[in-house]
Amino acid sequence: MSEANNSRVPDTHSLAEEHERLGRAAVRLIADYARALDAAPVCSRATPEELEALFDEPLPQEGTGFGEIFEQIGRDLIPHAMNIPSPRYFGLFNPTPLPVAVWADAVASALNQNGAAWRNSPSLSVVEARVLRWLCQLVGYGPESFGTLTSGGSEANLVGLKCARDRAVEGARDQGLRARGSDKKLVVYASEQCHYSFVKSVDILGLGRENLRKIETDSRFHIRTDLLRDAIERDLKEGHTPVCVAGAAGATSTGVVDPLDELADIAREHGLWFHVDAAYGGALAFSEKHRWRLRGIERADSIAFDPHKWMFVPFECGALLVQGGGRVLRDAFDITPEYLSEERGGADVEYDFFRYGQLGTRRGMALKVWAALKSLGVRGYAEVVDKQIELVEYLAARFDELEEFERVGEVETALCCARFLPAWAREQSPAAQDELQRALQQRVERSGGAWLATTVLHGRRALRINVNSFLTERRHIDYLVELLRHEGTMLTQGGQVS
Repeated sequence: MSEANNSRVPDTHSLAEEHERLGRAAVRLIADYARALDAAPVCSRATPEELEALFDEPLPQEGTGFGEIFEQIGRDLIPHAMNIPSPRYFGLFNPTPLPVAVWADAVASALNQNGAAWRNSPSLSVVEARVLRWLCQLVGYGPESFGTLTSGGSEANLVGLKCARDRAVEGARDQGLRARGSDKKLVVYASEQCHYSFVKSVDILGLGRENLRKIETDSRFHIRTDLLRDAIERDLKEGHTPVCVAGAAGATSTGVVDPLDELADIAREHGLWFHVDAAYGGALAFSEKHRWRLRGIERADSIAFDPHKWMFVPFECGALLVQGGGRVLRDAFDITPEYLSEERGGADVEYDFFRYGQLGTRRGMALKVWAALKSLGVRGYAEVVDKQIELVEYLAARFDELEEFERVGEVETALCCARFLPAWAREQSPAAQDELQRALQQRVERSGGAWLATTVLHGRRALRINVNSFLTERRHIDYLVELLRHEGTMLTQGGQVS
């Protein structure tokens, strides 16, 4: 039998053998990749044109042997992947995935359950409900609470804001925003540091991007509650309808946590929905040492929480938790298509997750979260969260010792911001200083030694460094600091950006 013929569609007799053969090949690739992570360059230096050339081939007319396919993956794809699982990846909220979650995800792929309807994923739907119960318990919600898994924080924020909109405007779900017969604007309030998904969400929900009020932050990048109160009062006087107050628990640019208890008070005073974007920072709840920062989150009407961030499960998996229980989500999304009729028996409707959000077909995301939580437990997660925050506090202390760096803000999660400002650069214009941060980030990226991002805080560019990997140790922090210093020195020639 030729190798090409090995690519045929398997039959009932060969399916198990093909899984076993391909599984061994995949394990070799993944194990070799993991084995090299500590030393491998974090970033490929290949250009888009070079990568296009690697994969430039016509639509296949004949099948290719699995061995050749996996050989190309190992040769052309893996060496040019961004090594997000690397202990020297200090970029966005992208984790090193736990092996148990990776392989539970593989099992979910093989089972290929459609997590939308209970009849198409009976055991996995029950597992999802259990995972959601655990997450609700973790954040301090009571037994009546519920939720739904989502593709990530963006979808979770959208679902939460839709629930807020529907409560604020009676009939909006069925009749649209004109149901109330008024031209009043519907307004959402969030920090200027809020995730960009809020902008998209108010657009999708018909509220309009201009009706997202981005409230200024203080010197530590927390939302200014005095300005929030002023904005709400001003909108009320102008005849508009405040809908929702959104707090950040682990803001994307800074990692800070807004004063959630005070935001809950403000929302309650005005009868507004209170949503917390805890996509990243929600995992602080695991830590006895740091969970105090989330005080007040249990008062939120809805919470976005991403297991694919600080819980180290592979993409994609977010969650939207609601204090008021499943009825809140069903009121916002429920529908019964003819082919999913309740005539099958109503007892299983509770686990029909298509009723709790906008997705139809849903990947079986719950299994990897269930496996990760079973594997580490609350105490295991607490150890990792505490360790990563300690590492970032150590990084911040290193910056404080160095004259050429200026720390920006404080460390509240596993994220630190700083600026590279050697003596000569302190006399430069703000625009030149901002360009210096971009240039340094690019030099670090091109070196392959590490990866970090930049962001804009109060109008100024800064380096943004986040410990994402449970593999990161203090030696990797020291390496990063020396790499930044080295590339900064190479960057400056006579006080000029090269």
